[in-house]
Amino acid sequence: MRRLRGPGGTIPGVFLRNASGRQVALCYSMNVHPGEGLDDVLDAIREFVIPLKARLGVSGPFAAGLRLAARAAEEFESRPEELKDLLDAHDIRAVTVNAFPYGDFHGERVKENVYRPDWSDARRAVYSLRCAVALAAVNRRGTPLSLSTVPLSFKAFQPSVTAVTGRLVDMLSVLQGVERKSGLRVQLGLEPEPLCLLETAAETVAYWKDHLLPACRARHGRGAEDLAHTYLSVCVDTCHHAVRWEESAAAIDLYREAGIPISKVQLSSALEAPDTASLEPFAEPRYLHQTIAKDGDTSRDLGEDLDGAHLNGPVRCHFHVPVHEETVAGLKTTRADMTAALRRALDTEATETFEIETYTWDVNPERDGTLLDSLEAEYRFVLGEMASAGYSSAK
Repeated sequence: MRRLRGPGGTIPGVFLRNASGRQVALCYSMNVHPGEGLDDVLDAIREFVIPLKARLGVSGPFAAGLRLAARAAEEFESRPEELKDLLDAHDIRAVTVNAFPYGDFHGERVKENVYRPDWSDARRAVYSLRCAVALAAVNRRGTPLSLSTVPLSFKAFQPSVTAVTGRLVDMLSVLQGVERKSGLRVQLGLEPEPLCLLETAAETVAYWKDHLLPACRARHGRGAEDLAHTYLSVCVDTCHHAVRWEESAAAIDLYREAGIPISKVQLSSALEAPDTASLEPFAEPRYLHQTIAKDGDTSRDLGEDLDGAHLNGPVRCHFHVPVHEETVAGLKTTRADMTAALRRALDTEATETFEIETYTWDVNPERDGTLLDSLEAEYRFVLGEMASAGYSSAK
């Protein structure tokens, strides 16, 4: 087992504050755990979240990043107290939901199906509403809450921009209704990803200005822009921006300059290799591993190599590796990009939620030790980086 990195010892909690009293939350995305039902979510909290809190010696509140599949979100409607009671009993506060994967995220073949249903499909809106209602139901007033979601659609699906935008605009009044009923605001965060309708920060800003805001004005009239900025946002996944050879810190700057809220920064690292052949050990049949060369040449997936591209390097691959690792199997990771983005987001107060996301744990051929070992190492590394930026555990 690899030695854990970063500061050891106990911490009062993973809600952290800087010298001026500003508070942020650090959690990990529970999409690393298999299971589609509410019982699976409860089991993962008992088997991983609670033990992780104990390993870290957290004596105060512990932030959690839930993953609710469509079935779990639907089951929650008839069993809301079970999740809330378990979280409350262990002083665990769910601050965000990964509402990107709709169905079985740990099945034999997920690949491009992770983007289905997309935002042209009413099922995506219903699912997102259920996740928002569940997140509000287990929380208390004053907590910043968010959902991350697909970046509209996958480009290969050739979606109608008008259709996906219309469905997204419908969500504004839906989320406004959630806030009126619960007293809690939940922001929906579009998560740009390689080969999706929104890939880069520049594409996302252009979409926001040229399509989303005009559609909001047409639907909601006066005050439409305020409504959009209240309930819609972006989720910055540092692996995704790095794979597109876009500095994640620069992406944060671009979103802020455009006035687009950042509801969450997902801390994640990609692989960097001299060519696609070097990545062969990481080809596997479950997830889509978009690979992009620095010169812009693209391969849709390592496992299927659908376009037959064998890219010259350097190349970066959409394979989430543990964020504390600087190298994996002799290959570089984009950890430096991730830590730079973390520091930029903290220094500029770009968001209040940070989420470690390494869902590919069980398909990583280089995994070592247990999942709990890796999660603890990731936390201690990130907590050390946050301490260097002036954030310590909130008392």
